[in-house]
Amino acid sequence: MRKKFVVITAVVVFALIIALSACGGKDENIEFPEMKEYSLTEGSGSHVADVPYDEYLQAPVFTDGIYWVSAKDTGASPDKSAAENTAALQAAIDKASAEGDGKGAVEVSGGVYYTGTLYMKSGVTLYIAEGSALKLPDYDDCTAAEKRALLNGALIRAEGVNDWKIVGPGKLDGNGTDYTNESENPTKNLPQETFNLKQKVLSYRERLRNRKSEEFGCNLIYARSCKNVSLYNLVLYEPSTWTVKLELCDGVSVSHVVIDNNIYVANSDGFDICCTSNVNIERCFIATGDDGIVLKSNVGEIKNVTVKDCEIMSLANNFKIGTETGYDVSHVSVSDCYFFTAEIAGGYSGIAVESADGANISDVTVTDINMNNVPSAILIWLGCRLDKGNGSDGTVGSIDGVTIKNVYAKDVDIAGAVVGCKYKSAVYPVKNVTLDNINIAYRECNEDLNIYNGSDALHANMSGYPEITRVSHSYLISHELSVYYDMPVYGLYLYNAENVRATSFNVIARSVNTRPFTNAGLYDERDGIVNSSVSSDN
Repeated sequence: MRKKFVVITAVVVFALIIALSACGGKDENIEFPEMKEYSLTEGSGSHVADVPYDEYLQAPVFTDGIYWVSAKDTGASPDKSAAENTAALQAAIDKASAEGDGKGAVEVSGGVYYTGTLYMKSGVTLYIAEGSALKLPDYDDCTAAEKRALLNGALIRAEGVNDWKIVGPGKLDGNGTDYTNESENPTKNLPQETFNLKQKVLSYRERLRNRKSEEFGCNLIYARSCKNVSLYNLVLYEPSTWTVKLELCDGVSVSHVVIDNNIYVANSDGFDICCTSNVNIERCFIATGDDGIVLKSNVGEIKNVTVKDCEIMSLANNFKIGTETGYDVSHVSVSDCYFFTAEIAGGYSGIAVESADGANISDVTVTDINMNNVPSAILIWLGCRLDKGNGSDGTVGSIDGVTIKNVYAKDVDIAGAVVGCKYKSAVYPVKNVTLDNINIAYRECNEDLNIYNGSDALHANMSGYPEITRVSHSYLISHELSVYYDMPVYGLYLYNAENVRATSFNVIARSVNTRPFTNAGLYDERDGIVNSSVSSDN
């Protein structure tokens, strides 16, 4: 018999385990919208094969009165070395800044220009024409002693400069594959015929491409302490680390940007919004091997971030707040997005909201999200990782006020979770979470589960690294030696949560499922029943 828990409220919860609405196999009562099916390139499948460039890139539009400088006029050429082009391209940027009176623009056209780090200036537009690119030189060229100064952490670097833009439809190319080692297992990580959590993690990790040298990891764009930044109509390709890092900036507009990364390059996040406020990211396609869009507050607060109408493939979290969270995060909105993993297994959560280092996170709204082949739909984690730096002042933060509505996630492998922590004998619950119209269907396959059967909390503490695979994870020296437990329910796991309200939370289990869809119990560490309030309509 199908049972649906329409309203769930947990008050002062020390450990609540519950699954909401369940049945095995196909359920015609949940109508999933049609979702795009992307594939990967041949061989190892390092890139999305069918990136929809035409749907995202547009003809550039410029206003009158721009003072134009051609990079060729200052000596840049696709036929010259990276060292020669670095000097010539920088001369073009400097000239546009000095003579453009806030409306200078540099045109890069006619092919691929190898270059080292370029420094943006205030009031400059860098225009990369269709079919043209700025590209970092090969790793061996940059590590030679006489050429080490070519790179300074990014292809484009901007510090303390305002009102600048980078416009395409051309490309910034980080040459990231050449800066990373081959994968231990360079084959496609196909979905498991029998799901096993630990093997899933290990299979993902053995396909990572790690950097040859930490010294030469380069963002495509790094901006610090800048105001009024615009990235428009641009292709960002294959960095060796985070693609775009925006740190302590104010006023960022990103639209019609395509990130096309090697999905096995480790730490290749899409957009890292680091202590930056008043950000709008809209109409972007992101395919990357780590977090798609991620907010980090290790040196300052974040507020007023909007993400809308984006397609995001990630082998980590499609949208994430965390992990570095020492300062507050508020007023975040994500809507009308498609989160996916093409063809292979991988990834963690579609939506991850994490405070691990003391941040107060509030007023987060995520609506109208479709997910395909993302392992878990939702993770909300309030942890106490207070000795790892990341801006922590040694006090536990809070998550208070998260609304997630209208989610359709198919082919998941792992239950969602809302988890708080206990620190120095005090309980710090996640508060005031609304989950409305959440629809989830598991990927149909066999299961090889290692379900935790202890009577206390599923996990001993929340002082580790937050991911959905680590909600029930005991780390022992290495991932190979670690223990991975499966949650005892397949719907939603709640631990240290207060006032969690779920309206129409629907889950279709695997046909081989053995876990209960309803297992509601409130336990403290002494295995005693504590205060609870759970209401439902059957």
